[in-house]
Amino acid sequence: MTIALDSVLHDAALLVTCGPGGVGKTTTAAALALAAADAGRRVIVVTVDPARRLADTLGIDGSARSHDPSEVIGATTNPNGSLWALMLDAESTFDRMITDRAGDEQRAKAILANPIYRSIAGSLGGAQEYMAIERLHQLWSSGEFDLIVIDTPPSRHAIDLLGAPDRLVTFFSHPVYRILTMPGRSFARVTNAGSATFLWAVRKLAGPKVVEDIIEFFRSLSSMEAGLRQRAAEAAALLRGPDTAFVLVSSPRAEAIDEATHLAEALLAGKFPLRATVVNLVHPTPLAIDAPIPAHLEPGPLADQFELHRELTELVADESREMARLDEVGGGVPIIDVPLLDDVQDLAGLRAVGEHLLRPTTSA
Repeated sequence: MTIALDSVLHDAALLVTCGPGGVGKTTTAAALALAAADAGRRVIVVTVDPARRLADTLGIDGSARSHDPSEVIGATTNPNGSLWALMLDAESTFDRMITDRAGDEQRAKAILANPIYRSIAGSLGGAQEYMAIERLHQLWSSGEFDLIVIDTPPSRHAIDLLGAPDRLVTFFSHPVYRILTMPGRSFARVTNAGSATFLWAVRKLAGPKVVEDIIEFFRSLSSMEAGLRQRAAEAAALLRGPDTAFVLVSSPRAEAIDEATHLAEALLAGKFPLRATVVNLVHPTPLAIDAPIPAHLEPGPLADQFELHRELTELVADESREMARLDEVGGGVPIIDVPLLDDVQDLAGLRAVGEHLLRPTTSA
């Protein structure tokens, strides 16, 4: 017998939950964070877009996102523990990164005021994923928390978040970027065919001012390239480090299991430390019927009850078969099943989920 998540909550410095959307991933992250706080650790849970009830429980005001963590007052009675929460805001994290890395206030203001920067800061493809990693790095570097719990964005491509640091390095190595950031180059002197074609198309569609803004934006970034490369390398190492634990969350539905098995394979292939798999919303196994079931029953309540029992038994068997697929690709990590529960509306509900998550389980 092992107590997989109990040891993770005591030993890990970073816990990352990932998985399909709609399977209780954010609730799982919050329940684990609360359990760690109850164990006496100073914990922060960083989420993307929690359900309204969960946001209220954690004291997060979604209409007024803050860059600073908020303490969940009264979350734990352990005097040594505390629970903090933060809803990720990609744009404000982007702004702070620019301010911290620009080198001087004047350069930072120029970048932040650049129309190209303002148009992409919150909507650039992959920006949310990279900013989640950037915010993680900021929190980890601060040393303020014993445990950081990151609830990754729900997506079929959630693994993209983990590759964000590598993609940033690839971006800085792209030929168009390298040419645009060469000292002293103006648009008229950019001779590389690929970059010239790209900028010609932009100029024709949007006008020369947009081209100037693009060139200025990329050149502004070039002054921060070394720092961003270093930060990306540190984040990539942190995500694979010995103090990091990944928890894959799914439901027993076939489509969720399909996505979860893909993520499990990607985590293991990327050498990310997968420590446990949680399967939420599992239907309870119905009690066996000792008496023989009559071959023919008249329509009515008794026949309905037998039919319901048969359907539930088949459903549980189907869920078990689906969960076995996770066993096959999970690398031997424990699988923790959490029964179908009422919607979590308060800290007591999170603790109820936590009790299921932390019960002893058998390694796969």
